[in-house]
Amino acid sequence: MKAPLHCLPSTSYSAPKGRQRGSVLAAVLGIILILSFMITRFLEEAMEGLEYRAIFNEPPEVRSFAYSMLEVTLASIHEVALIDENKLYAPEQGWKDPISYAGIQIPNGWEVQIEIQDEGGKLPLNSLNQEGDLLIRLLEDIFEFDYGTTRELVSTLQDWIDENDTHLLNGAESDDEYLRRNPPYKAANAPLQSLEELRYLKIWEDEFFEENGEPNELFFKLSGLVTVIHEGPVNLNAAPEQVLEVLALQDGWQHDYLFDGLDEPYLTKAPESVQSENASVEVGLLRVTVTLKRGEVPYAISALVEPNFSSGESDSSTVGRSPGSDSDDTAKTGVLSEQDAIQFPFRILQLNEYSLGKPAAVAARYSAVDIDE
Repeated sequence: MKAPLHCLPSTSYSAPKGRQRGSVLAAVLGIILILSFMITRFLEEAMEGLEYRAIFNEPPEVRSFAYSMLEVTLASIHEVALIDENKLYAPEQGWKDPISYAGIQIPNGWEVQIEIQDEGGKLPLNSLNQEGDLLIRLLEDIFEFDYGTTRELVSTLQDWIDENDTHLLNGAESDDEYLRRNPPYKAANAPLQSLEELRYLKIWEDEFFEENGEPNELFFKLSGLVTVIHEGPVNLNAAPEQVLEVLALQDGWQHDYLFDGLDEPYLTKAPESVQSENASVEVGLLRVTVTLKRGEVPYAISALVEPNFSSGESDSSTVGRSPGSDSDDTAKTGVLSEQDAIQFPFRILQLNEYSLGKPAAVAARYSAVDIDE
């Protein structure tokens, strides 16, 4: 006969005191570890915040340093050009690393990076569109668009850029396309100001952008081959492989052996077979980006400059003038004779702060000849 449940002897279990103390210790250590991690993250974020504030609390010092590095860069480029009879061909002339060239000592706590891009190595999209032949070759041979899509893209771009409202075959103008959209807008009837502007163009918006307007892979490929910044000939020394291919197809020359047998790792004269108004071997436009970094906080300036080495004398009628100013405006700093004496060897076309620019396309000659980085 079993005893009633309430008569059964009660049993209880208690963990050894040593094990209890071990569990408490592990829990305390875990809390300390979590707190240490949180404090460390807080201190890191606080330091980043302090550095960020410091870089803006000392704008004269920071901006002065950045602009002095820009001046060093331009002076180094100019000096190298003077050695080569005022000619700029490629960074291997000696202007690739202006800090080392000028022997500049960077102050402790600062990191300085200077990037120089030849903007003339890409096809000028705004001027390509005037004839259409180069653009057609680019879209058909490089992007492999069919005949109909290519003609639509070319005509639509021409209608967007030209100054009239005449509708080209397969094109689009304000009245028949863009003003009917929600919200409505007009065709620019002017050159593209940026490559991203293509998102507003019929057909281009479908082929080079996602539904939400973000660039797709084809757009990024296009951005490495064309530009809206310059309208001059392409510098063969800076041109990517596919740009050389398009130029060669258009003008009837071979690009495969363009850089064979050179004394220098760049062209100083276009081969006899390459006699085209679309091609050059000299730098026409440079983008210089100076990035300063103290801790994790960057500060950058980006300047688009045009070499102006050949002008022996400056025009006193334009010295000190800004766009829209009158010819009789007086100079803001210094007299005209002092400004004439400067003879600054570059035209600064654009100057932006806090702008890092875009990655440069790789020149085709780097794959054709052995060039030491």
